[in-house]
Amino acid sequence: MTAENDIPARNLAYYGERHDDRPWWPFVRTLVGEICQSAGTADACHFLRHVGSRLAAAHPLEEQPTLAALEKALNGVLGGFEWGWVQLSTDNRSIRILHGAYPGARETAEHWSQAIAAVLEGMYQHWFQAQNQEVRLQVQCTDRSRSGALVFHCGR
Repeated sequence: MTAENDIPARNLAYYGERHDDRPWWPFVRTLVGEICQSAGTADACHFLRHVGSRLAAAHPLEEQPTLAALEKALNGVLGGFEWGWVQLSTDNRSIRILHGAYPGARETAEHWSQAIAAVLEGMYQHWFQAQNQEVRLQVQCTDRSRSGALVFHCGR
């Protein structure tokens, strides 16, 4: 389990393995800002959760036999997007999703962390629901770590 004080080092290691030249970043930052300003944060986040769900549906995961296998599969997809890393853990009632080095993690605008959290909620909800079609699961971002990670919980 990654400790809070280990997150910055893990994020730096992740960034160091990737090319961080993103010519599309000004466009995405402006687009998300305009969506949030025009629609309002609540409606923008609802829309962005839907976008996240659609993105996950376009990149489906096969059913995984263990939480560790699911974590590995998620890291494979997220790594392909260059969208950071994820660590999964459970408390027997829910699954904790720690997502570091997410897109725009260094962005300071409050609407950005809310927007990317909404996209990731939609993605995780779609992927986790596909793992167990019989149980309706909900994913919610519960914390924005000062160390550069988002924390989600997945449960009933």
